[in-house]
Amino acid sequence: MASEADLDREIQIAHEIQMGTLPSFMPCVSGYDFAGRFWPTDRTGGDTFDIVAIDPEQVFLLLGDATGHGIGPALSALQVQSMFRVALRLGADLDEAFLHVNNQMVEDLPDGRFVTAVFGLLNTLNHIFRFHSAGQGPILHYHHAQDHCEWFEPTYFPMGFIDHEKMQKSMHLEIAPGDILALITDGVYEYENEQMEQFGMDRVADIVRGHRDRPMVEMMETLKAAAQSFGGSAPQLDDITIVLIQRSLDQV
Repeated sequence: MASEADLDREIQIAHEIQMGTLPSFMPCVSGYDFAGRFWPTDRTGGDTFDIVAIDPEQVFLLLGDATGHGIGPALSALQVQSMFRVALRLGADLDEAFLHVNNQMVEDLPDGRFVTAVFGLLNTLNHIFRFHSAGQGPILHYHHAQDHCEWFEPTYFPMGFIDHEKMQKSMHLEIAPGDILALITDGVYEYENEQMEQFGMDRVADIVRGHRDRPMVEMMETLKAAAQSFGGSAPQLDDITIVLIQRSLDQV
């Protein structure tokens, strides 16, 4: 039987593997500022994210959240990230990739387990973000010109929940100069204080609007710190992952 020290080492190895799969640097794309980070509740967690240039014109964005905490959900999150990377690098269309990754997760995951995710391709030439939202929301699109936040809710069931024969076409939005796209897991939105009140969407929107002229890495850290400050002495009960993208205000 494995000792407590052996189990601790295995968990530490799992932590190092999981964190090692996350982007170690942000894509260098003219006219764009990217930021992303994952803060697990335990040493491993069910969240994941990806920000990677697939080719000179497209950046793949992923935010995923597997049910539960610990090593099992971490493996599920890693599987989703890896399958998407492979599919897109092999030239699969975004809709086709979604179909096959989802159906593979249906086969692989135990009953009652699934992965929510928002994922898409940002075309850095025409500034169109094509995406699907499989049970993951809300998605925030801050429109700089109107100083307004638009919210997108999930468009599909979570991945691994039900088998699909065909997927509808992806949604799309245009990122105008100064606009911000915020992909944030419910570890922020549902962060509770001692009175069991949730941090909520309005506080997230206020921070995005109030820090729209700051670097995205600063906004990311501010969002996480604000949620923890709101929680007070209440512990972090869920993984936190934040992915932020801003198009330069000077870009035309």
